[in-house]
Amino acid sequence: MRLFSDHLPFYKANFHCHTTCSDGQASPAESMELYRKAGYDILAITDHRRVTLPENVPDGLLMIPGIEMDYLLPDQCIHLIGLGMSSEIGTLWSRSIPPQEAIDTVIRLGGAAFLAHPAWSLNTPGCISSLKNLCGVEIWNSVSAVPYNADRADSSAILDVTWSSGGQLLPVFANDDVHFYGSDLTVAATVVQAESLTLTAVLQALKSGRFYATLGPEIRQIEVTDTAITVSCSEADTIIFYSNLAWVKGRSRTGHGMTSSVYDIQPGERFVRVEIRDTQGRKAWSAPIPVNGYKA
Repeated sequence: MRLFSDHLPFYKANFHCHTTCSDGQASPAESMELYRKAGYDILAITDHRRVTLPENVPDGLLMIPGIEMDYLLPDQCIHLIGLGMSSEIGTLWSRSIPPQEAIDTVIRLGGAAFLAHPAWSLNTPGCISSLKNLCGVEIWNSVSAVPYNADRADSSAILDVTWSSGGQLLPVFANDDVHFYGSDLTVAATVVQAESLTLTAVLQALKSGRFYATLGPEIRQIEVTDTAITVSCSEADTIIFYSNLAWVKGRSRTGHGMTSSVYDIQPGERFVRVEIRDTQGRKAWSAPIPVNGYKA
């Protein structure tokens, strides 16, 4: 099984972004222009508790309708991103609606939903696992780091615990969640393989899991057999294969300019995910891949 098509294009996206319509420091027009100039093909403005529908979209940039919905619990918070649904969500959602109902409402209105920054939110594995029908989860969130936050940008550790505990194996997003338009701007991307640069095609790709998360490196293909996983990528200094097993000999590969690696699936593994690191320490992450017949 090959996770990506050999014939469909990849598109660079940021699916989490704030503007002056909520608490961001740039207008929708400024935000769109910055991301288009940085080579992004897709942008979702996800202002808090509202859908921002900007006008005069730059040529070559697909805008995805978006919203961020937030809940504050006694020991953690839950932030949900809705993508591609009708703007009606802005009048239907409130904090009185349980998080699961918010997810289901986004889907009912034609969209998809993912969980934002679980490490920053202090989400527990139980909380993450309780949310159903998500199309993915943020493994990286650029604003959830110094100088704007404590250093909780990378959620991979808590996600590994969640998946090792039987949680649903969710594809992963990397997004900027840009507010300050400083070092949180154009850092991360979610790379989507879609049939075309249209709302329908991108939403279908998200719902099918045809995307990966990156701070720069490219994951070009992942091939899975019953016994091994082969990854092809841009030049990397480190390729790591994570799983639900605490110890596997040789799971971390290092060397200059690596563009591929093969990992032998181990007995007892239920999932394997791939992490790529380049010479600058920038990372890319694959979705967790079920192995050995595992179904979460």
